[in-house]
Amino acid sequence: MTDSATPTPPAKPRSALSALLRFLRLRTHSESFFNTTGLGRSFRENRPVDKDGEPLPWLNYGLIHLLDERLDQNLRVFEYGSGFSTLYFAARAESVTSVEHVPEWVQELQPYLPDNAALSSVSPGPEYIQAPIGHSPFDLILVDGLDRVECVDASIEALSPGGVIILDDTHRSEYQILLGNLHEQGFKTLTFFGPKPTSIIEAQSTIIYRTDNVLGI
Repeated sequence: MTDSATPTPPAKPRSALSALLRFLRLRTHSESFFNTTGLGRSFRENRPVDKDGEPLPWLNYGLIHLLDERLDQNLRVFEYGSGFSTLYFAARAESVTSVEHVPEWVQELQPYLPDNAALSSVSPGPEYIQAPIGHSPFDLILVDGLDRVECVDASIEALSPGGVIILDDTHRSEYQILLGNLHEQGFKTLTFFGPKPTSIIEAQSTIIYRTDNVLGI
C-alpha cells in the first residue's frame, strides 16, 4: 500500500538558539500577535484587556476581531455572566443588560458600569435562565454563564429578527447535541478558534445565527 499523503518539501530545522530567538520575538516585535492583540498585557495584568488596556470580553481573539468590526451603536446586547465583556459591549452598543449569579461580583463591578449598562444579581435556576425574555428583543445574546443549554433555548425566544447568539466554550462535548438540534431548526453556526486574553489554550466560541443577521454573516 502506498502512502496517499501529499508530499511536502523537506524542512531545514532551526538551531535551538535560532528557535529561541524567534520565539522571543513574539514578545519584542511590535507587530507580533502577542503585542497587537494585547495578549502580553493581559498576561501581565491578569485581566482581559487590549494593548491599550481597554476591556475585552473573555472570548477568543478571532471572534473579538469580528465583533470589533461589526458591532454598532444601534444594537441591544444581553449577557449571561458579566465582567469585562459588559464594559466592552457598553462601549460599542446601544445598551447591555447582564445577569450574574455571584452577588459579590455584581457589587465589585457595579461602580465601573456606564449608564447604558444594567447588571442584576439573579439566583441560579428558572429566573436566571428566563432573564432575557422579560427585556427582549435583543440583537446579540452572549451565553457564558450557568445552564448554557437551557439559556440558549431561552435566548431564541428573546432574539430580534436578525439577532444572534454567541455560545462560548463550544469545544465541550455537551454542546454538540445542542448545536445539531439548532441546525435542524434552521439556524447556522460559525465557530471561531484561538486563545483568549490571559490564556494560551485554544478555545472555541460559536455564533448561532440566521440569514440576514445583525453581524452580516
